[in-house]
Amino acid sequence: MSTGRLSSRYKIVRGNTNAETALSGVSALPASGSFIDVAGYKSVTALIHLGTLHTSDTPAFELKVAEAADGTLDVLDATNLKKTPDPDADDGQIIEIYLDLEHLPDADHHWVAVATTGTLTNGSYADVIFFLEGRHLPPTQVTAQLPAASIIGLAG
Repeated sequence: MSTGRLSSRYKIVRGNTNAETALSGVSALPASGSFIDVAGYKSVTALIHLGTLHTSDTPAFELKVAEAADGTLDVLDATNLKKTPDPDADDGQIIEIYLDLEHLPDADHHWVAVATTGTLTNGSYADVIFFLEGRHLPPTQVTAQLPAASIIGLAG
């Protein structure tokens, strides 16, 4: 029986270490060498919470896959995996990118990251969080990312 808690249904992984990290010069979150292993999960949702975007920046975000944590990111054949913020209401906007992992190109492409494209040179910020939906509940949770003291819920 599921408790219905977010942490019992999803593994939560940060894309960047600090929510106040500038996107200038960042090609992917997480960085190469630390892409997220989604093998054994049903789906992944990337939530991109935009901070302040410089008026001269025109970012775009795309969910991509690789064959290894430090591999080359490959484009998936799905146009809905690339999102561009609304330039009239970008600061504070949340972008959601969802991928059903049944649609991965092959078994060895099970590392994901959010690639950044467009102009990001003037001091724009975003926080990326990945929600991995487990096939078998509950998934293992990394304590540093969701400490027990941060989980509040009713017992039972």
